[in-house]
Amino acid sequence: MGNFLPSQYDSDSQLEINHNYLGEQFADVKDILSLIEKVVKKNDFTLGRAVDDFEQRFANAHKAKYAIGVGSGTDAIFLSLKAQGIGPGDEVITTPFTFFATVGAIATTGAKPIFVDVELDGFNLDLDSVKAAITPKTKAIVPVHWAGRICDMKYLRDLVAGSKISIVEDACHAVQATRDGQFAGKYGDTACFSFHPLKNLNVWGDGGIILTNSETLATKLKLLRNHGLINRNECAEFAYNSRLDTIQAVIANHLFEKLPHIT
Repeated sequence: MGNFLPSQYDSDSQLEINHNYLGEQFADVKDILSLIEKVVKKNDFTLGRAVDDFEQRFANAHKAKYAIGVGSGTDAIFLSLKAQGIGPGDEVITTPFTFFATVGAIATTGAKPIFVDVELDGFNLDLDSVKAAITPKTKAIVPVHWAGRICDMKYLRDLVAGSKISIVEDACHAVQATRDGQFAGKYGDTACFSFHPLKNLNVWGDGGIILTNSETLATKLKLLRNHGLINRNECAEFAYNSRLDTIQAVIANHLFEKLPHIT
C-alpha cells in the first residue's frame, strides 16, 4: 500500500524528489495524451477495452489466471476480504508496519485487525508470531510484501492448510517482484496491487488490481467492483463502485514496457 514515510509532504525536498522521478516517467506526455484522446473520442470511459487489455496483460505477466482492475490498492484488499465473506466478528492477522490503508481495508469490513510483529531482516510478517496469533475467530491473514520483498508465502500457505483461513496478499509494493521464482499471488487466495504515484507502476491518480487463480473469486470480485451488476439492468447484489478507469488503464499499459527501468 503506502510507503513508510512520516509524510510524503514533510519537506520541499521530498516533493521535489517525487516530481522529478514522475516527470522522467511521463516525459512522453504527448504520446500518452494521444492515446487518451482515442478513448475520449470513443466515449469508452467505464470498464473499457483498455481495462480488459491491461487486466489480461497484468495477469499474464504474473502467471495468474484472473486480474480484476479496481479503484485503488485499498479497494483491492477491502473487496478481496468482502468477496470471502469476512466481516463483523472475524479476526484478520496483519502487520502494523505498513501504511494505514492496509488496516483500514480490514477495519471497514467490520473485522478486527490483529497485529503481529515483523522480522528484523526484512520487515515482513514474522510467521512464527502469526502461528501463535491464530484463534478460532481468525478468518484471514494479510501479509504485506514490504518494499517489494515477498513474504515466505509457501510457509504461510502450509501454515493454514486444512483450515478455512484465507490469505489476502498486500502486494502493493510488489508489481513483478518474485521470491524463489514465484510472483505474488502464487500462494494467496488473492494478491492486491496499487498504482498510486509512489509505486513502481503508477498512473495519474489512484488505481489498483486484484490477482486470483479462483474463478469463483474472480466472478464475485467483478460483481463487487461494479454495483453487483450482471448487466445494465440486472443486479445480483448491492455492492460498490470501484472500477479501474479506462484512462488510467491506458497509462498503466503505456508504462508497462518501461517497468524494468522504472523499478
